Amino acid sequence: MSIRPFGWGKLRQNRTIQGRDDTGMSLIEVIASIAVITIGLFALLSELASNVKQQSLEKSQATALHVANGSLESARNMSYGSLTDLAGTSTTTTPLNGLTYTTTRTVQVCSPTDSPNTCTPPAGGAVSTVHATVQVRWSFAGREHSVQIARSISDKSMLSVTSANSPLGSCGGRGTTLVIGSLSLSPSAVSVSSAGQPSSAVTVTLTETGLSNASCVPLTWSDDNGPHQVTMTGGSGTFNVKIPATSIKKVVTSSGGSIPFTATVPGSQAVPSKSLTIIGAPAFTGNCSVSVAGLGLNIISLMLLTRNTLLPAGLTCTTVNLASTDSVVATYQSGTGTRTATLTSTNGTTWTATLPSGTPMKSSGTSEGFTFQLTRASDNATASQSLTATLLL
Repeated sequence: MSIRPFGWGKLRQNRTIQGRDDTGMSLIEVIASIAVITIGLFALLSELASNVKQQSLEKSQATALHVANGSLESARNMSYGSLTDLAGTSTTTTPLNGLTYTTTRTVQVCSPTDSPNTCTPPAGGAVSTVHATVQVRWSFAGREHSVQIARSISDKSMLSVTSANSPLGSCGGRGTTLVIGSLSLSPSAVSVSSAGQPSSAVTVTLTETGLSNASCVPLTWSDDNGPHQVTMTGGSGTFNVKIPATSIKKVVTSSGGSIPFTATVPGSQAVPSKSLTIIGAPAFTGNCSVSVAGLGLNIISLMLLTRNTLLPAGLTCTTVNLASTDSVVATYQSGTGTRTATLTSTNGTTWTATLPSGTPMKSSGTSEGFTFQLTRASDNATASQSLTATLLL
């Protein structure tokens, strides 16, 4: 029988229990760990939900901007006249991606000198600029959101002009002294076609002293297509621009006309202007005539049996807006064919020709038809006139 020291078994048991505590986790520690992990997961899920919501909001904002830009582009692609007809406010709704976007478009016709935040009506017939504002509103997550875009749109009829367009007053610079500049046009006079297009481009030049630090000078004019504006560029007191013939339209009668051009000098009260003279369309004035000396007007005496003129016959026409180097011709029937007589002039106004005696006339009938046609060489403009001469047998 062995004898153990008092308390030895209890001490060994305690050591065993102590060793088991060192190698495991208590229930409280497990619960605490689960709680920490759960809190972290909730925080992560909450942040993830917030990110998803923010991304959805940003997507809806991008969609709203797309709708706004689309509305502005549709306005920019319209003719300027059609755009000004839309002056006022209009509202449309667009359903996209489960949301409804309400678009409000406001169109204002303003003076080109107005700032983006102001709009004053332009004077009658003056240059204008359209202020177009588009606002898109939508509801997301119980809150209202909106985006807004504004643009200034110039007269699109100016786009055919090769130089840049610029609103009045946007060229900078200032007038240091009040000196009236000189505006010149080259050519200073042009003829126009039946469609009103000039025969050549027009170069406009401004010579201005007392103007400093200006990069350009606005030039305006009005024609059959309404008001226009281009930018004259240059510096050191000289600015110019070449306006293509296709950017000018002025249909005129034989009396002619004019188109005034005005340069608006920044910071100066001086407004140099010059008018482009439009040469009227060429035309006959009065009636052309065919006459034979000693006989009545429009009567041609024929040689018997041959149907040739017995005496010389004179052809006479008067015209306007022609030069002596232009052309006037007369056509008439001769036998079974057609002949042409060329009239000449020393002043571009009175044109004459003579049909010699013995000139064959129409092979049958008691009258002869003459057709007179004029042609201006510079632009190929034409006019015609017809008459009938009695044949005296």
